[in-house]
Amino acid sequence: MAKKLKFKLTPAGILFLIAIGVLAIALIAVIVVLGSTCGAERDARSAITTVEPSEQPSATPEQTEEPSTEPTTAPTDIEGLEGITTPDSGTAAPTPDTSGGNVVVTTPNIETTTAPNATPKIYTSPTSAQKKAAKDGYVAKDKVKMRKGPATSYDVVKKDIAKNTSVTLYELQDGWWFLKCGNSYGYIRKDMIKEGKVAATAKPEEGTYEGTIKTNSVAALRKEASKTSKTLKELKNGDKVTVYYKKKDSSGNTWYYVMSGKTKGYVYSSLISTSSKVPTK
Repeated sequence: MAKKLKFKLTPAGILFLIAIGVLAIALIAVIVVLGSTCGAERDARSAITTVEPSEQPSATPEQTEEPSTEPTTAPTDIEGLEGITTPDSGTAAPTPDTSGGNVVVTTPNIETTTAPNATPKIYTSPTSAQKKAAKDGYVAKDKVKMRKGPATSYDVVKKDIAKNTSVTLYELQDGWWFLKCGNSYGYIRKDMIKEGKVAATAKPEEGTYEGTIKTNSVAALRKEASKTSKTLKELKNGDKVTVYYKKKDSSGNTWYYVMSGKTKGYVYSSLISTSSKVPTK
């Protein structure tokens, strides 16, 4: 009868078996990793598409011209300032000031200033050139004002100038005539003036003349054109009156019929200076 073999594991045998198991697991892991790597390389190679030589893109694009090494030329004109050239290369081009004031452009040896809203020259008397070019005119409307300058913001030199009053025209400025009316110079709007001589039959309208009292004492405003007529009011030197017409008394003296405030009456003509010739009634 055969004897049964008995195995008895010793500590050394157990360690040996564990070592054999670890080596086996490590070998299996290496085989798996190598298999995966080889498969990925095969997939990558199969994904590559062969490109014909004629279709292969050029690694470097063809260069058709040599790059320019010259500096870019700055524009030679600035909008609104034709004829002003820019500085030489290396100098910054001028930039117009757009803040609303004067436009100043500075280039080498050139400076140009443009004033968009230049203030007109105000004349107080005509120049020799204006006198040579002077022409006749007359007031076309009633109770016209003459001012110190060509705008309604200027002070009034004369007011209530009568229609058909003759004037001397010197220069037209911004829609206003610089002219002479009587002994005064000033400005009247163009639409209030007609060029040429007033018709011989036309007379200034009554009641539209400005008069100023000129006396060393007082001027009597009387009810009638007579030295013996009742005095309604006493006027001082420099007082303003509205003159309507003139008439002569029985002695041949000339009187102006005027209004001072709300009072109407007669004053010696020699005691009043008027803006224009007063008609006789």
